[in-house]
Amino acid sequence: MGKTSRDKRDIYYRLAKENKWRARSAFKLMQIDDEFQILKGVRRAVDLCAAPGSWSQVLSKRIYEEDNESKIVAIDLQPMSPIPGVIQLQGDITSMDTANKVIEHFSGEKADIVICDGAPDVTGIHSLDEYMQAELILAAFNIT
Repeated sequence: MGKTSRDKRDIYYRLAKENKWRARSAFKLMQIDDEFQILKGVRRAVDLCAAPGSWSQVLSKRIYEEDNESKIVAIDLQPMSPIPGVIQLQGDITSMDTANKVIEHFSGEKADIVICDGAPDVTGIHSLDEYMQAELILAAFNIT
């Protein structure tokens, strides 16, 4: 029996599935935090472009499980399955309404950290894809 396309996936894909992470990108955030302690002392976090939710899972494990009073807000256009300690908003990060909902959840206080691992759907037209990525970065910067 020959190898299937699933057998060709990298080690982080397999590790993510084994450890019940929603995506292999969880390891990216954990590595950044391990090296730079970006989540140390964080009580209010925002995860932009959150679906499928692997970064929100990391925030839940490293922030919420340490301090049940912490608040984590995850935003995406797509719905996500629930994650303990994570408030999920289905919305557009370019919308003022979405920004106001985040502010409401933090009772007017500022977030300690805003993370974003978003990328637009690629079309194959390099100039358009580059433009869409720049617009997404600008939207993330503006909501921050």
